[in-house]
Amino acid sequence: MTKFLGHKPCPRCGSKDNLGDYTDHVFCFGCKYYKNKDDIHSIRSRVHKITTGTEDIMNVETITELPRKAMKWLLSYGISQEEIKEYNIQWSPKKELLVLLNTLNYWQGRCFGNSKIKYMSAGSKPFTIYGSGDTIVLVEDVLSAIKIARLHNEFCATPLLGSTLSYEFEKSILKEKFKKVYVWLDRDKAINAVKIKNKLKTRGVSSKAIITPLDPKEYSKGEILEWLKNK
Repeated sequence: MTKFLGHKPCPRCGSKDNLGDYTDHVFCFGCKYYKNKDDIHSIRSRVHKITTGTEDIMNVETITELPRKAMKWLLSYGISQEEIKEYNIQWSPKKELLVLLNTLNYWQGRCFGNSKIKYMSAGSKPFTIYGSGDTIVLVEDVLSAIKIARLHNEFCATPLLGSTLSYEFEKSILKEKFKKVYVWLDRDKAINAVKIKNKLKTRGVSSKAIITPLDPKEYSKGEILEWLKNK
């Protein structure tokens, strides 16, 4: 994994400390200047990735230091520094991507370099549980799952990483034997939420769809609890 070494002056924009120095490249958080290092170790590492086929879409190199724009986006939804660390949210300088979930077989991130694409992902979606509780809430995205996970010992959540329930996720839900399953998707996916709820009911699972004006990550902890308790 690429490691952050420190800050340096940027040769392009002249900033004194915006240039991030990493083990195999440099990247300026100000002007977006990027350059691979040309020392023998870095060259050998890149050649190895190319010749072994490991430099592909499944590889997303990340660092723990987040740029201001990524932090601002997370803070707009009330995600704390502690949660950023706990859930291993990191930054990919090469892709200008805020990586929200990164496992051995999957990653998903919020795009900041391409205004036409909001999210990028690769691999097989993992069934990931955030928090603890005997009632699980199915949501679309990672931030919504993180905010519901704050309701410890009562509710937990899993991000569908989309708006449909896959066969693999359905199997995982049945295996875990939750007391109840709530389906809380974005407003424009209300029909999907009802369909998922009905499908789970046919499998003998106590389930309900929650339809709200905003998606879960837009609400405070108290508002989330109120929506869940009212159901």
